[in-house]
Amino acid sequence: MHQVTLPWTQPGSRFTNLFEALAIDVLLAANVKKAAGILRITWDESWHLMERAVLRGRAAKSEAIPKQIGIDEKVIAKGHRYMTLVCDLEESTVEYIGEERKETSLAAYFYAFPKEQREKMEAISLDMWPAYINACRDKVPGADSKMVFDRFHIMQHVLDAVDKVRKKEHKGLLQVGDTTLTKSKYLCGYPPS
Repeated sequence: MHQVTLPWTQPGSRFTNLFEALAIDVLLAANVKKAAGILRITWDESWHLMERAVLRGRAAKSEAIPKQIGIDEKVIAKGHRYMTLVCDLEESTVEYIGEERKETSLAAYFYAFPKEQREKMEAISLDMWPAYINACRDKVPGADSKMVFDRFHIMQHVLDAVDKVRKKEHKGLLQVGDTTLTKSKYLCGYPPS
């Protein structure tokens, strides 16, 4: 027996490249079970098609660390279970998914790259989660000048500070009989229109 490599299929696959491309589009739009039903293949075949697509994508990826990354946590289940996500902000791709939202979760991503590559990073966008800040400071040379905190969390801190000052001023004014700041909580939290 002599095996021949065909241009329209991958070695060892029972599907053509065109069918695999269709299957990946269906898998992106539905879960594995539903996609298998639509494509009339088994769950295992659907899963293996997806695995091969991921391997092809990873093989085509550059081995260099992205110059601009975004770091965030996402809830994956009820009960405060999280995962850590690292995204390439220029290519809009997910680069890494780690379990939990601990310092070690993010440090594992940086371990994959030599120090010389980590030095070339230009920007790291993240929220103000201390574990992520510590991992960046520990693993990325010059991280303090590269970290950019997201607007949502910065504004949350600003509004909390404004509210603390408003409460203190209101308490002081009430002691002298001035009710100017009564019912002003939501007035201080928004910029003038």
